Amino acid sequence: MRNIKQSDIARVLNVSRVTVSKALRDCPDISPDMKKKVKKVASKLGYVPNYTARNLQSQKTQTIGVVVPDISNSFFSYAIHGIMDAASKAGYHIVLTASRENADIEYDNIMTLISMRVDGLLVAVSKETEDIKIFDTVRKMNIPLVFFDRSIEGLGFSSVGIDDRRSACRLINHVIECGYQKIAHLAGTMTVGIGRERLAGYKDALRDHHIRLRNEWIIESGFDKQSGYQGFMQLYRKGPMPEVIYAVNDGAARGAYKAIQEVGLRIPDDIGVVAFSHHEFAELLYPRLTIIDAPPVLIGQSAMELLLAEIKEKPARARKIILNTELVPNSSLLNRSLVQVG
Repeated sequence: MRNIKQSDIARVLNVSRVTVSKALRDCPDISPDMKKKVKKVASKLGYVPNYTARNLQSQKTQTIGVVVPDISNSFFSYAIHGIMDAASKAGYHIVLTASRENADIEYDNIMTLISMRVDGLLVAVSKETEDIKIFDTVRKMNIPLVFFDRSIEGLGFSSVGIDDRRSACRLINHVIECGYQKIAHLAGTMTVGIGRERLAGYKDALRDHHIRLRNEWIIESGFDKQSGYQGFMQLYRKGPMPEVIYAVNDGAARGAYKAIQEVGLRIPDDIGVVAFSHHEFAELLYPRLTIIDAPPVLIGQSAMELLLAEIKEKPARARKIILNTELVPNSSLLNRSLVQVG
């Protein structure tokens, strides 16, 4: 079957190809009746728009490249929903790639997206990312880029995220107010900003309450289920055990839940668990996870909207958007202070 061209539609309707082109693009100087006729014939003939040809003329691809560390991570799955919704409203498509927490794959993904002439990039960096050469390339090519959730500071790019340090301190303050002092942290890797900041907030809260920091209770494990599982098992094997596990994210929390159940402990009776996560994930676990809710859909949507604004006003001024978080107490942590009062 041969490709149907705009000239074929024009021949059927006895109009010019320019008229067909404008009608298909909904140009205001073409009557509604003509637009309807053109689209009806286009549909009947099986016309498929040639986006490559159109993009060569406009110098725009109407595509956004997205790089996430892990699509199985529920946070990024929901963030992608926010990105796609905002992109669709603006008439853009996204090309989604995943680094699988590998810096080399991330580099290849970004290079591939650049070669596809995407109009902009949304990037959440991998846990291994330290070399910034690829981002120097992006900047030299004047490609708009916005980091979301995981960013690299000082490169001159915009970012969207939360105040990880302050939110972590708020979460640990809540744990302490519930009557606990023996709190371990399943930390993310220190190469990633959120790992460093969520650890710093934990330390801030302990210091503010004059609780001794126990370095053996800080396990730099990572951001996925396996990391959380292994991190808890490391704590369990070497003892003594803490009263509460503070997980860097929902992936680590999920791994901790699995390990806790395997060794025969009960949540929250024997050990409490809290984490950075979001409403939808917290409700999937039993008992429901006590969380700092970092809203992934809103983060994705806000990052996409900021990137689209920068595409329009290029060159743009780098901005840092910090979104609010919410403390959501659930049943994975007992409130001992209420029990004692009762």
